[in-house]
Amino acid sequence: MKLQEQTFANHPAMIDSVTLQLSDHLKSAIEHYGQASFIVSGGNTPKPLYEELSHQPLAWDRVTVCPSDERWVELGHPDSNQTMIEATLLQHAAAEASLVSLRPSCPFSDAPAVINQSLMTMHKPFNLVLLGMGDDGHIASLFPDSNELEHGLTAPHSEPVIAVNSDSKGARISLSLTALLNSEHIYLLITGGSKREVFEKAKTNLDNPNLPIEHLLKKATCPITLCWSPNS
Repeated sequence: MKLQEQTFANHPAMIDSVTLQLSDHLKSAIEHYGQASFIVSGGNTPKPLYEELSHQPLAWDRVTVCPSDERWVELGHPDSNQTMIEATLLQHAAAEASLVSLRPSCPFSDAPAVINQSLMTMHKPFNLVLLGMGDDGHIASLFPDSNELEHGLTAPHSEPVIAVNSDSKGARISLSLTALLNSEHIYLLITGGSKREVFEKAKTNLDNPNLPIEHLLKKATCPITLCWSPNS
């Protein structure tokens, strides 16, 4: 793992810088491959980033976007990651991008197989993966208290998508760790002191089998860029 850490004075400064960095990565991928695959996180932290990124002048019609995870709710629901991504990122210039949905119109149990077929259209390794991290060290919808955690951390390349049933988080769909690691560059966007503490412990210990962020840091072979600001 090649880890680069970027610390910003505040959230707006982080957003401005990361917007340009991600835009440059996507442009390079398009120039090199003729297309770009972009995995994006949900949550509140990246919303202003997506809004700025949507205005960036690049060949968005050659970019395919996919959420890293999704809550099993109807599209349009305020908790839907796809709905947030469509309202913030897939606007303006970026409205030309394609989207792979993690909320297909099928039963929950059938969703992984259906989504796997859609993911086959995306360039791999993924050119760019943008992740957040929770205070509990979760990434995507790989939660420490989930019964599916071990499967999510060890699923093979042939199973890039898993269904998650968490008592505390509800039903979700998530890319597996193997799928997330099959990328050229991972950006980790976090804010606040508590999350930074979790990250620092994960970075130095790498011995907690139930902490998903530790598995990401331990197993990654691609560059990881941590972007942190003290506030959100």
